[in-house]
Amino acid sequence: MSDAGPGGPAGNRALLLAVLLIAAGCALFVLNLRFANVSPTDWKVLLDPDAMNIDEVAVHFSLMPRFVVAVLSGSILGLSSTILQQVMRNPLAEPGTLGIFSGARAGVAVAMLWLPASLVFGFTLPALLGGALAIALVLALSARRSFSPLYLVLNGLVLSLCLDALTTMLILAHFEELGELLAWQAGSLAQDNWHIALMLLPCLIAAWVSAFWLCRGLTLLGLEEGSARGLGISPARLRAFALLVAVVPAVFVVAELGVVGFVGLAGAGLSQACGARRFKDRLLSAPLISAGLLLVTDQALQAFGRVIEIPAGAVTAILGAPMLIWLLNRMRSTPAGHRQPHLLVPLRSPRTGLLAVTCALAIVSLAAISIGRLPDGWHIATGTNWVELLQWRLARTAAAASAGAMLAMAGCLMQRMTGNPLASPELLGVSSGAALLMIPVVFLLPPLGRTQTMLLATLGCLLFLAFTIRMARRSAFMTEKLLLNGVAVTALAGSVISISVLFGDIRVTRVLGWMSGSTYSVRDKDAVVAIGALLVFLTLLPSTRRWLAIVPLGASAAISVGVPPAKARLTMLIMTAGLTGTATMIVGPLSFAGLIAPHLARLLGLRKPVTQLAGAALIGATLLILSDWIGRNIAFPWEVPAGLVSMIIGAGFYGLLMVRR
Repeated sequence: MSDAGPGGPAGNRALLLAVLLIAAGCALFVLNLRFANVSPTDWKVLLDPDAMNIDEVAVHFSLMPRFVVAVLSGSILGLSSTILQQVMRNPLAEPGTLGIFSGARAGVAVAMLWLPASLVFGFTLPALLGGALAIALVLALSARRSFSPLYLVLNGLVLSLCLDALTTMLILAHFEELGELLAWQAGSLAQDNWHIALMLLPCLIAAWVSAFWLCRGLTLLGLEEGSARGLGISPARLRAFALLVAVVPAVFVVAELGVVGFVGLAGAGLSQACGARRFKDRLLSAPLISAGLLLVTDQALQAFGRVIEIPAGAVTAILGAPMLIWLLNRMRSTPAGHRQPHLLVPLRSPRTGLLAVTCALAIVSLAAISIGRLPDGWHIATGTNWVELLQWRLARTAAAASAGAMLAMAGCLMQRMTGNPLASPELLGVSSGAALLMIPVVFLLPPLGRTQTMLLATLGCLLFLAFTIRMARRSAFMTEKLLLNGVAVTALAGSVISISVLFGDIRVTRVLGWMSGSTYSVRDKDAVVAIGALLVFLTLLPSTRRWLAIVPLGASAAISVGVPPAKARLTMLIMTAGLTGTATMIVGPLSFAGLIAPHLARLLGLRKPVTQLAGAALIGATLLILSDWIGRNIAFPWEVPAGLVSMIIGAGFYGLLMVRR
């Protein structure tokens, strides 16, 4: 594919989009000045307001710094995402990928509950410390691998999921105390002085100058590390310095404004969708697109949302996600094969690995049924007691095992089909589609029974499955477009939930609890459905063995051996969505097993398609059963959602295996 320079049509399209967005934001700013009874041409009023005129003071110390902060913070996040995507060679990379957002959230939550003295100057200090500690941990874990892109992204994503699980646990347990955290994390740009604007300006200038200074080296690094080494460039040092350039300004943005998610990813994605292929072109256009997107969102909220202050960070996905999906749909399809990356080196033979996870599943299943807490303390069921408890615990255990196995197989299919080690079930947008449908149901309808809830979740999964298949066909199954479409839908669901939180309705905890994943309300017939669906998919998966081995090698290789790549990808996509949708329908969107189980299976020596699928299914089932048992007993008589526990257990197990490596 030929690259178009800034003066060519491709570069012009990306810059034109940036100019249009910024121009629209400026027009809305002028409208807001009119609402404040101030003329935009009266520079004396704008620069030297009358201290006795409340309108002039509000414009000078609120509207104007808010305008500047939107431009600066959007540019920083767009620049950061562009650099990270180049360094990591992954279209899903953004500041949140490295755990910055999750670390900041966790830091603020801990400070609000146990270190209130640190909040004297607001959330800035705990958010800054949390984000800094998160990125330091990711870099420390990745240092032994010379800051390899795959290790950086995977370590960051695992840490993010783990920290998010801890924060969600705290929110569910202390909803009233952490209500302000939910509003802050939505990302508000409201200002009452010029302090943040003056702090972000040098951060942006320094980051932009450094990025252009590193442009040549990062361009070579994005193509091939061998070329960079041949020119005397150390990939590890260059990658580490580029990470600092990308991450440090983003940490300050999150610490000062809260989590302004999706803006950076949307800017980088829209820049590429408009044709800016070269890294130098994206360094210029992506930050400006992100700035324009955030500016338009914030100014529109001020102009048309005067009843309640809705944070811009909670709305950017609502505007940016459809725009990104639309442009990706128009983007020229150039499907290419992807080699499945062997991220982790196996520790043992495949037979030993399968035997180990099978024994672990049997032991954990027996323990989940036999051991538990009752009102009078811990209890081990034997004899008649065991039979009595079996009718209560067997359904939950079977449903957890089936859901974990289905999500793990879905993740394995996704990673093999796309060649992306970050691919996981939620990136299809199917589980997020169910969540989007559940949000209005919780707020607008009376409490529903288990059957009605499952039917609505199924409807949401089917609607977004149809959407995903349609997008896949129109894009000729282009991997990056499929993943970014799923990210856009997921961000849209998260944005709607963040806005729902602003109304302070306690019913939002029902949504959070359901999205965290739980087997609390599973019944016998749900378990039967889960087992039946799992058996059906297990029967079908061996027929895809040849496809799973050949499709990742590329379209030309597949066609040369008689495998139709489009048909194979469509079939695997439908199976993946079916596995994800069925598991979501029964226990909620438990997605962590789908991300980590395939990697753990490969680490155990299971690399061939069928053996890896089998190992991932066993690992996913074991992880979910163990998580459900811990969640059932750790805070008895209350329950912790299994999805949150599984994230923490999976992250800990992943960390131990990485240390053993």
